[in-house]
Amino acid sequence: MASSRCEITERTESEPFDRRSSFDHLSKGYDDDMTDIYTLPDLPYALDALAPWCPADTLKLHHGKHHATYVKEANALTKQLATADPTDELKFGALQTAFSFNLSGHLLHSLFWTSIRPASGRPAAELASRIKESFGSFDRFAALFTSACVKVQGSGWGALMIDPATGALRVGSILNHTNGLAPGAQLVAVIDVWEHAYYLTHKNDRATWVGAAIDHLDWESIARRCDEAAVAVPVAVGA
Repeated sequence: MASSRCEITERTESEPFDRRSSFDHLSKGYDDDMTDIYTLPDLPYALDALAPWCPADTLKLHHGKHHATYVKEANALTKQLATADPTDELKFGALQTAFSFNLSGHLLHSLFWTSIRPASGRPAAELASRIKESFGSFDRFAALFTSACVKVQGSGWGALMIDPATGALRVGSILNHTNGLAPGAQLVAVIDVWEHAYYLTHKNDRATWVGAAIDHLDWESIARRCDEAAVAVPVAVGA
């Protein structure tokens, strides 16, 4: 496969700007037979491990169909973007929007599978202390996280994240797959509140689904992501 490195050259004022050439690097080294970039991760537990709050048939459909479709579409759109004409603004913009949606769906689902676990529990001492510092108490955190999930309008996600300005833990909502969080926020856990995640068992009772998911958060994985996260320098408000 040819190199996909993009070389930057200087342009003089007398040279016209060619929008097409500015995107040439997207197609270098790619063709219809290019290897898929994104792959569906294995679940970290058996299909029936989350029952009864998330039974095997729901999990099989969620992972094997819904998540798999996002992976398939992200790969297909990567190939289409590699040869798309950037001067065709309508088509190129639609491809970029679809790619962002499907890639975000893949990444959020991948995080979701490791945000939950079969066993219920609460965070260990260090993370428990951080949650208390950020929210006041674990019960306050659970109430805020529940609200962020339940009150998503339509489809989306509830998210536990690291504030990029202060390093504190925050909760928030993601509309669909791509909207709602502060730039630079680092996700450490998400809960899927698209109806395909829970409707077969819980019907329209999103609150019960969310409550069960919070009870089964994988605090060891969350603590590890918190430890690995690079926290931005706090913003000096009013400076």
